[in-house]
Formats: sequence, C-alpha cells, structure tokens
Amino acid sequence: EGVIDENNVYVNNFSRAARPLESDVLIKNGILSELKEYGREIIPARCHDASNYLVTDSICDDLYAEKVVLGFRAAGLNVRKLVVPVMTDKSGETSTEPSKTREVFDQLVDEIIGSGINKNSCIISLGGGVVNNICGVLAANLYRGITLVHLTTTTMGAFDAAIDFKQGI
Repeated sequence: EGVIDENNVYVNNFSRAARPLESDVLIKNGILSELKEYGREIIPARCHDASNYLVTDSICDDLYAEKVVLGFRAAGLNVRKLVVPVMTDKSGETSTEPSKTREVFDQLVDEIIGSGINKNSCIISLGGGVVNNICGVLAANLYRGITLVHLTTTTMGAFDAAIDFKQGI
C-alpha cells in the first residue's frame, strides 16, 4: 500500500513476483513546477552525473517541456530534450500514435547515441502512452539496465504504459 510522506507526496511501489522488476510511483500535485526540489528524488542517484534524455511530443513540448528541463537542470541534472512529432491520424485527430514508427525510433536512437549515453543515463518520458511506449522501447534497446522514468500526462499513459512493464512501438 502507498503512503503519503512528510512532503505530502504519495509514494508506492509495484512489482511482479516472478521477476525482479519494480516501479516506484510518486504522485504530487504540481510536481512539475517543483523539480528543482524533487528532481533528484525523481531521477535515481546513479543518474545524477550522467547524460539524461527527456523525450516528449510536440504538444507537451509547448506546454511543459521547458519548465521540466529547466527544473531538472536547476536540481543539478544534465538533461537534453528530444521531441517526437505530433501528426494528424487517419481520423483527422491530432495524435502521437503515427509517430510510433521505426523511423522516429531510429532518429531518437541516433540523437541519443550521438550525444552520449552510458549505463547511468536515464530516459525520461514526458507525455501520454505513446511517448511512454517509445521511451520504454528506447530504454530496452539502448543500454541494458538503463533507468526509465515516466512523467505521464494522461490517465491512459499512467495506467497502461507507465506502470506496466510492457512497452512497444
């Protein structure tokens, strides 16, 4: 069961008995505005001196990404932003779903490898389920055991892609 800590942050841990996989969950209203204070708690200590990558979509980029990147940097973390394009899907709706392609994945991989990555780096997703999925696949393919942190912006992203251990594009 989760608890609310002394800073009014909900903290919980999810795991699967069959494998040593687990996810820590932090929920705090307005936490994106308080990353200078919470950034080093959100990003594990082993990543604090590494190159870390915030992956977002172009909608979340306009809404949150600058605040998030600056907050993490104010916390003393090295974070570089990468943006996944939002497109119009077959129904005419704006969506990141059409960006779940090998081409977009390959561009992100090239940017991350070109900028430098090591076993202590962290992939940080800022967006909904599609961005969460893309980041999960990036983390699984770039470096074994790399840290993955989701700052999910949708309920579906939180329950389907961020907490569960399955990722795909």
